[in-house]
Amino acid sequence: MSQVLDISPLRSVVAVADCGGFHRAAAVLHLTQSAVSQHVRRIEAVVGAPIVERSGRGMVFTELGHRVVVHARKILAVHDGALADLGAAEEKMLLVGATEHGADVMLPGLTDALGQRLPEWRIRFRLDRNVALAGAIEHGAIDLAVMIDGSGWDRSHASGMVALKWISSRGLALSAAEPLPVVIYSEPCTLREPTFAALDKLGTDYRIVTECSDLSGLISAVRSGLGVALLPMIGRLPDGLCLAEGLPAANRASVFVRGRSGVDDQVLATVDAAVREVLNAETSAEKVSA
Repeated sequence: MSQVLDISPLRSVVAVADCGGFHRAAAVLHLTQSAVSQHVRRIEAVVGAPIVERSGRGMVFTELGHRVVVHARKILAVHDGALADLGAAEEKMLLVGATEHGADVMLPGLTDALGQRLPEWRIRFRLDRNVALAGAIEHGAIDLAVMIDGSGWDRSHASGMVALKWISSRGLALSAAEPLPVVIYSEPCTLREPTFAALDKLGTDYRIVTECSDLSGLISAVRSGLGVALLPMIGRLPDGLCLAEGLPAANRASVFVRGRSGVDDQVLATVDAAVREVLNAETSAEKVSA
């Protein structure tokens, strides 16, 4: 019987090459790691020799494996191009992670910008904390992530900047005679250090009154009048909240776009451009309203 290089196993081989391992490739392809391993073994059975081998705790492609990857890319390009030409191509999904901050303001604009730039992709968002998004990128569970660095470092490579603002409930009355009540994210969080740095700069006594694991809990604690919080703010403040009186502006946070291993460079650049566009629009709107 003649040998055949099937499309699904070839796609798994390319994903392993792009993602740097079986686990990440499985996450990207929405398959089990066992299924990806079986696909690779099927290709090895066709070519008659191993195409990957262990190297320390990881894996590398053999010389034959590299040749297989080159041919696999060519075959998949022709195959997918034929499906597109015949109107039979499956809709491509792009899973974008984003921090919860400013989601109600930023995501509508980002959805529109990506819809115009990537019309052939269906965009799906996952909202989470920075740390969770970083792990999802590392493991290939999402394609891209729009992340915030609260320290504001490395601004030259950032997609944009977001103001860090002290917020409180409308009825909160702060007393200079008492320590400043502060609501903060629980560990791990990239906003804790900027918050402590800003508090040290204020030179006033403070006490942590509440630690929260997510944005909704933090907003609820602040809205209930428990204390103030330092958050990256884009556009309007959440209902029931206002800028805390008597507290000076803090540093700005950097916004970055990160992609998983193997993500298309052009798609990554397109999302970065869309994020820059949305942030610039929000910054311009704030200046006009100020």
